[in-house]
Amino acid sequence: MFRNLRWMPMIGVLALAAGACSDNGTDPVNPGDFDPVATEQAVQDLQSRLNSESDMMVSLGLVSQSLGMQMGASRVLPRELNRAPVPFSAKVIQGFSMSASAVAPVFPPELLGVTFEWNFTEGNYAPTARAGAPVDGIRFILYAIDPVTRVPVEPPVETGFLDLTDEGVGDVLRVGLYAESGGTALVDYFIELTYALVGQDIDVTASAEGFISDGQNQLDFALSQGATLLGATETLEMNLVYALSLAGQDVSVTVEMHGEFDFAGETPIDAATVDLRVQNGTEFVDFEMTLATDNNLTGVIQYNGVTVVNISGTEADPVFTRADGEALTLEEVAALVDLFDMIDDVLDLVENLFEPFGSFGV
Repeated sequence: MFRNLRWMPMIGVLALAAGACSDNGTDPVNPGDFDPVATEQAVQDLQSRLNSESDMMVSLGLVSQSLGMQMGASRVLPRELNRAPVPFSAKVIQGFSMSASAVAPVFPPELLGVTFEWNFTEGNYAPTARAGAPVDGIRFILYAIDPVTRVPVEPPVETGFLDLTDEGVGDVLRVGLYAESGGTALVDYFIELTYALVGQDIDVTASAEGFISDGQNQLDFALSQGATLLGATETLEMNLVYALSLAGQDVSVTVEMHGEFDFAGETPIDAATVDLRVQNGTEFVDFEMTLATDNNLTGVIQYNGVTVVNISGTEADPVFTRADGEALTLEEVAALVDLFDMIDDVLDLVENLFEPFGSFGV
């Protein structure tokens, strides 16, 4: 799970962190009141919306790939933790920061107002003379996706369009994304990126806020991630917060992370911690964990601020035991594993939401 963290397109790497949330109810909590099965069932609708395999998520990936080809973008940083061939240096960091200069527009002038349609011969999106694209951005026609090939079905079935627009102001690089199908908004969010270069070091902050929808259920999100790249020591410090909820329901999930990474050595991860919070009405369940360099996992699960379960084992094989010594049922263990796996679901979804921005070479 945690060892398979994807590199984010803009900042370079995801870390794991313990964002211990301190707010909880005022009523006394009996650890025996914690019901893992009820908690997992309460968030099943939310879990089903954390779907990185949907047509829209696949389409965002195809759009990102096409943008990268059109704009000649290349990422400075690797996308997998086990692939770190280029150590950070002052020159790399400076080039990384200047690759998204707020002085220049996001899109090349020749792409503004252009509509892209799927070209089956090329196996990619290609620019066309079709009208309707925004004057300050690019339009991509959306299609039904073949679940096997993960490209548009043939013959193509149009389902809507996705517009990407340049919304940058001053020293802030910002892209708006809006998708519509049959007059219904399915995607409406922005991605924003800021840089601060101080000597050899650079602070990068990326955020995204808005919603995605299947036409019936709307998933709202507010994503924030910050990184400090230290050129002298070739290390990176990460802090991020991902909050997601279903519109009209008092159910949400928040993942807070922190980590330190050393790209000068053979093992990039120094240490990482993560806090997964699941809220159902006034009830809060927090997974607070630390992942050591040797892959050992330690932590606790708190129910409304009271420790109810201890966590041990490894990232691939977590072990849950009740804090009061009582045995967990197989059904309860399965429910805890499902909740634990929400971290991966969130990371997958967030990567896809940020993915189009990675095509701009940031």
